[in-house]
Amino acid sequence: MRDMHRWEQLRPEEFLTEQERAPVVYCAFGPMEDHGLQNALGVDPGKAHEICRRAAHISGGIVFPMVPFAPAGAPPLSREQMLTGEFPLFPPSLFVSVELCRNVAGELFERFAALGFRLCVGFGGHGPAASLLKQMAGEHNGDVTGMSLLTCGSTTYTADIIRESGGDDPKPLSHGGKWETAMNMALNSDYVDLSRVRDIDPSPIPSQLKGRTDTQLRGIEAATVAFGETLIDTAAERLAAEVKGRLG
Repeated sequence: MRDMHRWEQLRPEEFLTEQERAPVVYCAFGPMEDHGLQNALGVDPGKAHEICRRAAHISGGIVFPMVPFAPAGAPPLSREQMLTGEFPLFPPSLFVSVELCRNVAGELFERFAALGFRLCVGFGGHGPAASLLKQMAGEHNGDVTGMSLLTCGSTTYTADIIRESGGDDPKPLSHGGKWETAMNMALNSDYVDLSRVRDIDPSPIPSQLKGRTDTQLRGIEAATVAFGETLIDTAAERLAAEVKGRLG
């Protein structure tokens, strides 16, 4: 069955009808990035795209295919910086330069506006991607040739729930933690193997999750599909409510 909010699944007249009904386009960005041995690599774009998809079913509108790359670093790294080898990039993660991401996002925003959308949701499913999108929205004063920009990130609408569920974890919002692992499980339970959490430190594969405390590892091991569904649904509902408010 086709999803009548996904750009690539719509026929031309269906696209135009939905766009007229709700002139908002959702666009999710995120890289192929390490989130621990327990997770498949597509966590960031996958969860961002799924939140956008569920939000569109509430607010109306069209979801652009996920953009599966983003920059690394805080602040995001340039191509020159990445080529120096001085910054850890955690292969097989794949990041691209902030210049490329800025150009791609900028041109997409321009083309969305040219197609007649009144609102674009730029969803960064990865911290540096969200930071860049917010920066770009600020540079444009939230508007690209008459199209409003609404930018957000993975925890914009769910940080309260993640903190409340953190238990003894002093850093419940940490990269690859319980919350992201649970969301990845909600996308597809086969994307996660919790039995591998304790293999992160001894593994020769570099990971941003090395050195986590026992409390943090136990938190990850407590991830469930149900918690992931709660996070994705809540983010979608809150995002859709903001979109409806912007469209009026």
